Order: sequence, then structure tokens, then C-alpha cells
Amino acid sequence: NGLHIKGLVGPQHRIEPMPVAGRSEDGVVPHAIYEIEQEEMLDKALSHSEEHGKAIISARWNPIRQPQPPRVPENFTVELFIVLDRPHHTYFSTNEELLGYLCVMINSVNLRYSPARFPRVKIMITGMDKSTNESYAVLAKQNNKYIFDEGTLSNLKGYAHDRESTYGYPDVVYLMTGRDVYTVINGKASVNGLGIGYVSSVCTYFKVALGEDRPGRYTGTHTLTHELAHVLGAHHDGDASKTNGHPGAKECSWDDGNIMSYINKGPSHHQFSQCSLRQIRYVVSLAGQACWTVKSNGYFVQGQYPGSVVAPSKDFCKDVINDNQTVINNVTVSEQTCKVQCTYFKKDTGYGYINRRWLYYREVDALDYMSCGYSKVCIQGVCKRKPESEAATRGSVVYTSEAPTEAPTTTPRVTRSRCNCCSYCDNTATARTTITYGPRQWTSNWNPRYRNGRRHK
Repeated sequence: NGLHIKGLVGPQHRIEPMPVAGRSEDGVVPHAIYEIEQEEMLDKALSHSEEHGKAIISARWNPIRQPQPPRVPENFTVELFIVLDRPHHTYFSTNEELLGYLCVMINSVNLRYSPARFPRVKIMITGMDKSTNESYAVLAKQNNKYIFDEGTLSNLKGYAHDRESTYGYPDVVYLMTGRDVYTVINGKASVNGLGIGYVSSVCTYFKVALGEDRPGRYTGTHTLTHELAHVLGAHHDGDASKTNGHPGAKECSWDDGNIMSYINKGPSHHQFSQCSLRQIRYVVSLAGQACWTVKSNGYFVQGQYPGSVVAPSKDFCKDVINDNQTVINNVTVSEQTCKVQCTYFKKDTGYGYINRRWLYYREVDALDYMSCGYSKVCIQGVCKRKPESEAATRGSVVYTSEAPTEAPTTTPRVTRSRCNCCSYCDNTATARTTITYGPRQWTSNWNPRYRNGRRHK
């Protein structure tokens, strides 16, 4: 009684005392068989050739026509156009649901970019392409559920360029895929890939990135944040830049576990290092007036975040575990770590036993604004009192903002406008290229459908 056991019970599992349970009445310490977490975030940050890199990061202004470089605006709005493949966009019943989902995800992304200064950086969705022509996709021959990162990214450049005017000349085009991204490392394929993007490519021909997301679950929020940072100029922490003048990230340790590292040590995993912010400032400051100017309407949802839409429920844990053979036992959110802790039963067969039921345990980061106590929510990995401005928010309304003629210095005013949301955006598209909605505030009913992290039919 009271014995604590730790160790391996097989190549895929280990045993430890359960951190979410006390002793039983007879003094026995409950133990759980934990799955050894094999997944690890892998992404690639591609540079073009060194020649392309110099062209991209050099100042984009003509010193003959304009002797003095243009003044960098206080605020830089990144106009983001999102392409969605079939496995992702077919999950959603309507365009309203899908656009609402994307806008809520962007709210979390913008929390992470909020420390950026000189200029301030804000991501704004300008439209989406529910692609039916997936000519950009390089899929695994054996299984089309897997998409190859480098080949797809290379094709995505041309795909986005051919649709530049249809997309409204965005600063960045991002492919959000419902497939599993795979990459090749040292000649071997790995399914641990999550995303890929070109470094310092904002507002250029190379302004593309991609990342996976399980639709309805917001699993791609961190990947989107990470890949957009590559496009805006940030290397992985600890890496030097090969381009003259670019500050790089050698001064910031990979082991600190910030956004541009794969290590997750808690709250720092949801924050940019000073190196990342410095690199973004450098690249954006050289992007030029054509890039800084906001050209399109944007779409946003006020006061809603992934954790206020998806509850830490048994359905949430079912999606995390993604195994039909499991039975969820308990779901808790740690106030100390802002981790959702899922315990579940699963039958297993091993040496000396058949179909024995084991208790497993897994934890994942709580989504932004998931409840972690009375009047408390998790925000970027920290459990804190819910901000009053957010506490009073009810419902979800997708607003549109009117594009100003110059880079904005104040919050865009709310207007009523059409949605540049494509059912498909092929060059041959005619009247079906864009879907226009009526002249009213676009109030969608998508919010209740995701209350438990799953789509309810």
C-alpha cells in the first residue's frame, strides 16, 4: 500500500502514479498506463535561393523616384487568404460555419502577435477558397490522406499566383489542410510534419505556407501562428540567418521553448521570443508601401476564442485520443498548467493477459479561453481571471471591415459588405467565383455546433 511505481511496461507504454487522483480508501495509489507520446512537431522553413532571399529582404522602394524610404506605419495588417482542401472544408455545412471557425482561430493567433511593436502586427482574413481543384496537392501514392509538404508548397506558389486578382492580392496565402502532412528527412518519410513555409516571403511570389488542422478542433492554431511567422521573417530560435542584414535568431535558445521552437515547456510555447519579434520587425519594415497598404475587406468575430467555442468535454478528449476502442473516464483542466487531462480505458493484449482493461492518461494544451476554474480561463497557457470585456460577450457575429486607402493606424470600422469566399477560385470560374451575402450583419448559428468540439448533425 502506498507503493509508487514508475517504469516501462512495453515499447509503447509506461506506468506512473496518476497526477489527478489521490489514494483510495485502502491506501493504494492509483496508477495509469501512459502512452509514450511519439508525436513531435516538425516543420520546414524554406529559403528560396540566396539570390531570391536578397531580393526579398532588400528595401522595396525606388531611391531614384523616392529619395527617402517610406515611413513604416504604426500598425501592419497582414491580409491573409486561406485555401482549404476537401478533407477540411467538407466538414462544415455552410460557409458561415467555416468562416466563423477561421475567424475564431485568428483571434488566438492575434493574441500571440500582440507583443509586436514598430509596427504592431495584426492578422486579418480577407477570404477563403474551398478548393475543388487540388492541383497544388502532392499526395502519397499509397494513401491520399497524406500530403507532401515541400512538393505541395512549391505547387502552391503558382496556384496562388494564378488566382492573385481573384484572391484580392493578399499579403499571404495559407493552405489549411485536413490531411496529415508528411515530410522527408534524411531520405526517410515522416508523418510528424505539421507545416511548411518560405521565410521572409510576405508580399512576394513566395508568400505561401501550409499547415494541418483537424477541422472543428482548432489543432492548427499553433501551426498557423508558427508558419505565418516564417513568412513574416522569423527563423527557428537558435538559427542564424544566411541573408546579410537579417538579424536571425541565434541569440535566442531553442530550449527556451517559444513559438519558433518545437519544445513545449508551458506558457513560453505560446509566446514569441524577442528574436522572433525582432526579425518580423526587420522584414516588415522593408516590405514597402504596397505591402503595408490594406487593399481588401477583412472578416472577424469579436470576443470569441477557441476555448469559448470548444468545451473540455469527453467529446474533446475523444478527438484528442482519436481511437474508437477507448472509453473516456475523466476530463479535467489543470489550473496550474492549463493542460486538459484526459484519462481513458482501453483494452489491450500482452504477455500473460488477454483483453485486460488499462487506464491511460494524456494531456494537451487547453485552448485559449477554456475554463480552468471559477471565472478563470486559460490564455496562452496561463490560467487567469476572465477579462471583463470578454465575460460580457454573447453570441458570435462575423463582421467585415472596409479597406482604407492607406495602412491603418486605428481599428477598421465595422461595415456591411460581401464575403470574398470562393466555393472554388479556378481561372475558369465565372459567376460562381464568389458568394455574396445580403446587406445585413452576418450572424451565424455555427457556435452551438462546436460546443463539444465535434460537429453535431
